[in-house]
Amino acid sequence: MKIRFLPVFVLCVNATLLTGHAQTLTHGPFAGAVTSNSARFYVRVAPAGDAVIRLSLSPNFDNAIVTTAVRTDSSRDFAALLDISNLQPDQRYYYQALVNGQPTGEVRSFRTFFREGERAPFQFAFGSCVVVRRQPQPGDGRVFTVMKNDDLRFFLQIGDWCYPDTTDSQTNRQRVFSADMGRVQTTYRAKYDSSHALQHVLRTTPIDYVFDDHDYMNDDASALSYPRPDSMRTIEVSPVARENSIRGYQELFPGYPLANAQGGIWHKFTCGNADFFMLDTRSQRRPNLDAFVYNPATDSIEFAPDESHSMLAGYSDLPGEDQMNWLLRELRASTADWKFIVTTVPFNRGLRRVIDLSVALQDSIVFVPGYGSGSLLRVGLGMADKWVGFPADQERLLQFIDDNQIKNVIMLSGDTHTAAIDDGQNGGLPELMAGALEQSNSRLVLLLELFGFNIWNGGGQNLASGNFNDAYGRVTVFGADSVLLEIVDEFGARVAGKTIRAASGTAVTSNGKAPGSFQLLQSFPNPFSPAQQPGTILRYELPKPSYVDLVIYDLTGRRVRSLPTIWQQAGMQQFRWDGRDAAGEFAASGVYLMRVNLTDLQGRQQSATRKIVLLR
Repeated sequence: MKIRFLPVFVLCVNATLLTGHAQTLTHGPFAGAVTSNSARFYVRVAPAGDAVIRLSLSPNFDNAIVTTAVRTDSSRDFAALLDISNLQPDQRYYYQALVNGQPTGEVRSFRTFFREGERAPFQFAFGSCVVVRRQPQPGDGRVFTVMKNDDLRFFLQIGDWCYPDTTDSQTNRQRVFSADMGRVQTTYRAKYDSSHALQHVLRTTPIDYVFDDHDYMNDDASALSYPRPDSMRTIEVSPVARENSIRGYQELFPGYPLANAQGGIWHKFTCGNADFFMLDTRSQRRPNLDAFVYNPATDSIEFAPDESHSMLAGYSDLPGEDQMNWLLRELRASTADWKFIVTTVPFNRGLRRVIDLSVALQDSIVFVPGYGSGSLLRVGLGMADKWVGFPADQERLLQFIDDNQIKNVIMLSGDTHTAAIDDGQNGGLPELMAGALEQSNSRLVLLLELFGFNIWNGGGQNLASGNFNDAYGRVTVFGADSVLLEIVDEFGARVAGKTIRAASGTAVTSNGKAPGSFQLLQSFPNPFSPAQQPGTILRYELPKPSYVDLVIYDLTGRRVRSLPTIWQQAGMQQFRWDGRDAAGEFAASGVYLMRVNLTDLQGRQQSATRKIVLLR
């Protein structure tokens, strides 16, 4: 009897020797790149094995359909990206992994999108900045346990999805994590760890993603370098680091088709009546410090970026279409009611005032509670990582939107470890900034308010709310009527909210109609230096045609300059003050009050005053 069963025993031993051990589903599955009729899935099966996803409209997998099988291997870290098409729109599909033909792991689900152009209400969430700790702490990932209860169509992770750059060598500055493809693969396994609370969301919701600095290369990284602000040096790294980050995204994330896979990860997708433009703010960025130059005549650093200083199109040798031209072309071609530009770094142009102040007072040492003392210039160098550090890009985008009368453009951003909303009056476009999904709050909005920079008029994690918990952005699209922007914290509390209504004009000016009341906006730049800038621009909106006069006072009430009364039409108007007084001399450094008075044809009068800081 023993001899009879010996061949079977030998075969079993040989099979074990050949495989080492049975194939295991180590990560996934989860869904991405969802449209109205297709989806893509990620799974990791190690060692090498055949991976398939089965789907059905029933959790029992009646009438199931399957993807084409993919054989995993070590060259791609045993990961497989599996595609399915010919799905039905607006349906919940259940899915499960098959490993070597056997159902493996839990049953998950997602909903396909509405047909393109369909004006149905939907909701999604987004955020950035997630620390994945080797030793989890109480409360880690709590924000995702709240998020899972929302009725989400999808979740957008917009950068700093873990911080692999914190493991880089301090002795070899060029040896960033992304210079080693093996370390890039390790970071993706960390993102997808089955024990992390993000899995609560991924079980029922698809995801899209773009990397930012920490998960691309290093803090405040450009395409091929990163800055050392303490020494005003830019550390160059091997182009392999950029190539690995882009390759890792393509091989290890179930993303949408890329617009230019040779240059970066920017792409677009559509859900119902909304287009989403997912920007890559790192792979084509010029070094941040290139915007600052030393002026030997004044022995000081100046902010003087040239026209080539670009965040989206900094390298002219890129084959194919660059990201800026792609974005402008796609915006103009879009027929969607809503256009969401998803950018990992904040857009708000009011942040430019921080750079101007830090350069003007660069020798000053400031103390910030909780942060300690430091050079004010360092603050400006850090702020140059945002859109305001690339003014040519920012102004080109705003001007293009205005020139082409592109309506209903909304910015979604992260990076800052805090959250706030602006309706576009300060920032140029409506914006919801949402960071700190799982990260210490920077309290940036609060600190800016303490310095007099009130550039987020929709509320957020500021002095008024006193809420600095982990939080995420929640967006609800109400067909073609309006969009609700909200900040929700890790306990489910609504920190702030703002409704953006559909515009009859461009998003840059909020809408094309005359405002219902007189509105005097904050001047820009403010503070300003006549030696470095042509002046500060004060913008105001008139509800109807009116006679307007402007007067500038100092804090003693002395009239410094006034303009003759002029007749102006309803709508947005502006005035530039070059810093000169009535005699044509430059006014002294200090705080000034600019008062705008208007009188309509019925004799009704209104007035408003704004504070301006002039630096000499």
